[in-house]
Amino acid sequence: MSSGSPRIWVEINDFMRMFDWAITPTGIGRVQMEIVLRLAVNHPDRVALCRIGRTVDEITVIEPDRIRRLIEQNSFPSAGSPAKLAMIRLRQTLRVLERRARARLMPDDPTAFARQVARGDILVNFGASWEHRQYGAKIRELKRRHGIRFALLVHDVLPISHPEFVSPPHLPNFMKWFLEMGRTWDIVLTPSVASAEAVGRALVEHGMTIPPIRPIPFGAGFKAYPSARAAAPVSGRPYVLFVSTIEIRKNHILMVRIWEELLRRHGAAAVPALVFVGKFGWEIDGLKQHLAATENLGGKIVIANTLSDAEVAKAYDNCLFTVFPSFCEGWGLPVTESLAHGKLCVASNVTSIPEAGGRFADYFDPNDFESALGLVERAIFDETYRASREFEIRSAFVRQSWDDCAKAVIEILTREASQVRVTSLDDDCSIPERTVSPRYPGQA
Repeated sequence: MSSGSPRIWVEINDFMRMFDWAITPTGIGRVQMEIVLRLAVNHPDRVALCRIGRTVDEITVIEPDRIRRLIEQNSFPSAGSPAKLAMIRLRQTLRVLERRARARLMPDDPTAFARQVARGDILVNFGASWEHRQYGAKIRELKRRHGIRFALLVHDVLPISHPEFVSPPHLPNFMKWFLEMGRTWDIVLTPSVASAEAVGRALVEHGMTIPPIRPIPFGAGFKAYPSARAAAPVSGRPYVLFVSTIEIRKNHILMVRIWEELLRRHGAAAVPALVFVGKFGWEIDGLKQHLAATENLGGKIVIANTLSDAEVAKAYDNCLFTVFPSFCEGWGLPVTESLAHGKLCVASNVTSIPEAGGRFADYFDPNDFESALGLVERAIFDETYRASREFEIRSAFVRQSWDDCAKAVIEILTREASQVRVTSLDDDCSIPERTVSPRYPGQA
């Protein structure tokens, strides 16, 4: 470890649990897949991995090779048919049982973390820690015992800022988690300036202190494990791509309405297919009913729920362009992923999405049907325009790497932690009553 620099402990319990059940990873899971391993492998002198269990006495120190093997063994192949999906589920179950049996035979050393952690170290979580019971209480106890600082990547606060677009059962749990984290963290990371400002507003609204809130530069695109059998989701005909969980917030219904109008204006032979790549989410009963009643607009809407990483990459490479009409985001991964493949994205102009696309995407108000229709129609039928935009993307778009992201995390945490008082072992780490700080996201 570098002299005078605190060790950064990455807590990965929810990340490791993802491999027990996920057929395809969520956006948060993908971000963790990219950041966690790069931090551990590229910065071994500064970074260590750990996993908090049921109590703070059950903390496992995780070797990076273990994470690398976990990712490589679970490269999220296409589920395909129901029979193949059942086989994948069976393999997942067997792997979980095998790991549990191995853990009983060769249990991890529960004292390793306590021996290695040092006063002033930083513990950081990049995932969905609201799924971990009593997470805040455990972090505060670790701060009290070991004198460490705690940092958290907040991907978004949409359940607070845009509750109408979030699954209702998730709202109270997220609010409880957010308020608890707001009384626990020392440093907040976000994927965008828009998200940083949203976190700050939420804290002010609830009378809480604003800590240092720092955006980090997410990478553009994800590693696609090669597959000779990877095929595009539509064969032999042009298509437009929409990569996202199929849920109310992502605004799929707008694209369906646009395709209906395109078919009315131009006829089925002239209109490309629209491919939805993503799992079904929540609050979309009306969308499903409409698609069923119209037989997916006569086959013009194609739904691909379980593509492999390689197949998603192929889908980007072979599409005409992409669309992303979401009502709100913490970042906008499909936008940068589209640009990383050299493809124009026609996207909504709200929250963080313009940060993700910069000048390389075409933007519309997600509530403005005519504006969105005009941009989509131009991208389909004006081949010269589309080619010029692709040339601009391929010539000038600078693809941010996940290695750069990991390096930025190290620099930001080191700098900000130096300004944070280290908890004393004698400090009362119960939840304090805090007042609003005059600092605001983005201020030094």
